[in-house]
Amino acid sequence: MTNIRDYIKRKEKSQEESFGKKILRHRLTILYRSILVVAVIAAAAVVVIVQAKNRVFGEYQVTSSVPRESIANSSMIALGENILIYSSDGASCIDRKGEVLWNQTFEIQDPIVAICENTVAIGDYNGSTIYLMNTEKTIGEIDTKMPIRNFTVSASGIVAAVLDDTADTTWIYLFDTSGNTLVYFKTSMKDSGYPMSVSISDNGYLVGVSYLYMDNGMMRSSVAFYNFGPVGQNEIDNFVSSYDYIDTVVPFVKFLNNEKAVAVADNRLVFFEGNQKPISIADILLDSRIEGIYYGNGYVALLYNDVTGNALYKADIYNDSGKLEDTLMLDFQFSDILFHKDKVIVYNEQECVVHTIGGMDNFNGNFNKQALILIPANASYEYVMVTPDSIDTIELK
Repeated sequence: MTNIRDYIKRKEKSQEESFGKKILRHRLTILYRSILVVAVIAAAAVVVIVQAKNRVFGEYQVTSSVPRESIANSSMIALGENILIYSSDGASCIDRKGEVLWNQTFEIQDPIVAICENTVAIGDYNGSTIYLMNTEKTIGEIDTKMPIRNFTVSASGIVAAVLDDTADTTWIYLFDTSGNTLVYFKTSMKDSGYPMSVSISDNGYLVGVSYLYMDNGMMRSSVAFYNFGPVGQNEIDNFVSSYDYIDTVVPFVKFLNNEKAVAVADNRLVFFEGNQKPISIADILLDSRIEGIYYGNGYVALLYNDVTGNALYKADIYNDSGKLEDTLMLDFQFSDILFHKDKVIVYNEQECVVHTIGGMDNFNGNFNKQALILIPANASYEYVMVTPDSIDTIELK
């Protein structure tokens, strides 16, 4: 009897182990199949992405076109996906269909235009009024009460303005969209230096200022950051960090987003990071004269004359951490360099190059019309091209 019971137990145990192994094999089979499916999908996605980046277009087609009237003595610039037209008499914004979104009249002798994403501020050098608009409407006016020397605007509509006072004193004011003064602080040649460039983060919390001053007969520059958020309230004059450079002029400071900024000097390129107290993360020495600075979508391009004789210009493209991502050799005179997603677009009135950063040229060809400005659209390889008598939406093919 005992032997039979032992036999039955051994058999049941064997069956349980066999059943368990079958379940394990089944689960492993499902896991392997799932991994295989994911791997196949991932591989297909990589192939699609690589093919898209390496796709080469030979021409373009006009998908829509509307007529437009030219305005004498006016300038045009992209405002988001729309078109900003401005002159000394006023400004207007139109969309790709040619519909007027808003009009703003003013009298300005020497317009200063600052744009961040869909927001624009327009003022007059030595004037005291800044007009604030976005792609949808006019927002309001800011009375600075002192002569304007420079200003910048954030995506949220906060304006940072450099205002003149006396021969030795300037002020930096921050205004909200209603024209109210948020904060202000004084600068002087004796204490901080003259503000050469000013920039504000997208959310309006951080302000970066490049100062130029003389120290014992030697020219120096400093890039200072101020925090007007909660963290900066605990600091004297909201000052949170600064970096000094000897025998250097820093005429350009720009926030690339809420926590990345770049400064371009006559002999160096510096990147900063931090949404509270920015620190220097890359300091790149330069040994050639910079002919132009272009930026957008987290990239910065420095333009040089090409000394090899292979092209007219060389453009070094850096990401927002200071890494050199690509170098373009340009053999034609161009109107502008734009960044859109992972593309860089270089064009003039007749020629255009669309290049994947770190990759290859996707398009290198000519326009059939005179392109005054080119605006990348949301759709891949779609652009709004403004000509002397039309607004065309084009698509590479």
